[in-house]
Amino acid sequence: MSEGYIDPERWPDLVRRPEAALLGTRAARVRERLETLTRDNGISLTPADSPHFFMRDGLVLDRIVSDGWLGLAEGYMAGEWSADPLPQVLGVLLTRPLEAGFGGFVARRRRRDFGRVGSGELPDALTELYTGETRATGSALFSSGVRTSATRDETQFGRNVSVVESWMDAPDHLDRADLDDAQVHRITRMLDMGRVGPGDRVLELPSSGGALAVLAARRGARVDVLTSDPDHADAVRRRAHAAGVGGAVRVETIRGQLPSPRQWSGDYDAVFSVERMEILGDGGTEQFLSVVHRMLVPGGVAVIQSVVEGGRSSLADEVVTQSLDVMRAYVWPALQYPTIGHVVSRANRAGLELAREVHLGSHFGETLRLWRSAFRSRERQAAAAGFDPVYRRLWDYQFALHEALVVAGALDCVQFILRRR
Repeated sequence: MSEGYIDPERWPDLVRRPEAALLGTRAARVRERLETLTRDNGISLTPADSPHFFMRDGLVLDRIVSDGWLGLAEGYMAGEWSADPLPQVLGVLLTRPLEAGFGGFVARRRRRDFGRVGSGELPDALTELYTGETRATGSALFSSGVRTSATRDETQFGRNVSVVESWMDAPDHLDRADLDDAQVHRITRMLDMGRVGPGDRVLELPSSGGALAVLAARRGARVDVLTSDPDHADAVRRRAHAAGVGGAVRVETIRGQLPSPRQWSGDYDAVFSVERMEILGDGGTEQFLSVVHRMLVPGGVAVIQSVVEGGRSSLADEVVTQSLDVMRAYVWPALQYPTIGHVVSRANRAGLELAREVHLGSHFGETLRLWRSAFRSRERQAAAAGFDPVYRRLWDYQFALHEALVVAGALDCVQFILRRR
């Protein structure tokens, strides 16, 4: 049986009965497939062991047959199965499609409609549960990682351009107490790459919690922050005033994800964005970068941090894509992690030249691990903030899934340093 009451108004897809052709036969084969896969990889089916994968309710098998990876995630949200450590178990499950043969063929043809692009803003009450004192969203950069750099030549705008590419080695010996310093370190490095100094005009599009705006203002910059959420705008204003830089930080609310020229225009020396471009989908990447180009003065710098496809994974692309359906269903409907090539080509089409690429993948994985640990330790605070058990399991699951995808090399986190020609 699943754990606890599930509100049918909040979670209609979790209370409906799964439907699919040959449901019973296919569910039995999925069970056999999962049991074989986990046992072959040293994962016990007994909850007292670790690592383990334990099904409390066979309904999750019907969900998998009906909706694939989304069904697996919804089964976790409903409390129908558990795993420990969850990122490790998900990493094993990702190595094979959940169904094979006829069932796999049928499953590939059936995908749920995720609707239109959502607001993109996460509730402040949620992010405060895991981001630490900085309230900074996006991958941190820990000081213990060693940086390696190389230069590559590529053609941009019909001429050869030297691009500096850097990789951050995995940090070690980390705990949650390191997270705040690592976020400040990451933001400081971003501001350095954006060459932010006294008198500069800076734009953050959209807000990533307020810490970047505060640190830029402390350098003497004038900072504008855009967000589509009035409550988040108020929270960032309060943080800027508490830090003593309220007069240098202007927070404005816009309609939708990106401002039209009538909504917002400006001439900025530097534009920053942290892990938000990817929630706009493939078609939104160029639109986002065109807005960045419009906001920059000639020679201005944009520092865009984005989660991207990793390019070094043995996982099937189809499995990776479908595993993220839970994020499209419940968080960001248009979510699509782009390739680096896609970002660079769209940046060039928008009039931006790539100058540098910084890969933070291993630091992103550690950030996710620490975020998940912090979130799980604040169960009571999450409940008091109004997040029911289903939502809390959703957030626990997505942290673990992203960590598993990073470990497998399917996802990376990259900072793109772009200049307006």
